[in-house]
Amino acid sequence: MKKMFILVAAVLFLSACGMTKEDLGMARSKPDESQVSSRKALVVPPDYNIRP
Repeated sequence: MKKMFILVAAVLFLSACGMTKEDLGMARSKPDESQVSSRKALVVPPDYNIRP
């Protein structure tokens, strides 16, 4: 019973480490900023200054 407790505690301790999460594939992947900005820039329509 004591060995099982130590094993569970060790697994919980190691899963809290950032590098261990990356190695096991548990960490979320962050988006690449250069890939996100591939959209075209916004353009102001020609009749933007016309009031209703």
